[in-house]
Amino acid sequence: MFCNDIGALERFMKDNLKESRYRHSLGVEKMAVKLADIYGADADKAAFTGRYHDIAKCFDEKTMDENIKRYSLDESLLGNPALAHSKVGAAILEHEFGVTDEDILNAVKYHTTARKDMSLLEQITYVADVVEENRTYPDLKYYQDLAAKDLDLCTLEILEYTISDLTDKYRQIDKDTLRAYNYIKHKLSIT
Repeated sequence: MFCNDIGALERFMKDNLKESRYRHSLGVEKMAVKLADIYGADADKAAFTGRYHDIAKCFDEKTMDENIKRYSLDESLLGNPALAHSKVGAAILEHEFGVTDEDILNAVKYHTTARKDMSLLEQITYVADVVEENRTYPDLKYYQDLAAKDLDLCTLEILEYTISDLTDKYRQIDKDTLRAYNYIKHKLSIT
């Protein structure tokens, strides 16, 4: 299908994810397929990307940093596993499991930050990660309904929340997140 050994990929995921993270990944897969059906994206790609988007999420900082170096990723990711896991996950899918589909790799790579000019699959993965059924925050139903009605507006609201939350916590906002926010605002003609 999209990788050279799906059985090995499944074992890798089960060996490297906590049970709660595995459950989350299955929820993202389910939501990504639902959104793909609504918006006319490739449901098989959405399922694959949703299921495997977080394969590196549970790596500790040392393991994450080793993988950043191993795959020659941007060294600004060192010491930041929360941000690095998506880039490392995409590298593992490509180099260890033979995933060559650029759209899938980008959907995994940018599911945490988003980016300007996201493809439909990237946007679906970004939103599905936030609105899957295992999430527990109070506005979940609102975001799920919005995702089913207007993917762009849902993306914008998630980006706004993310930027506000990071600002409140005095944490750095990734440049891709800011570019995605400005792009989607422009796309929706919101000033």
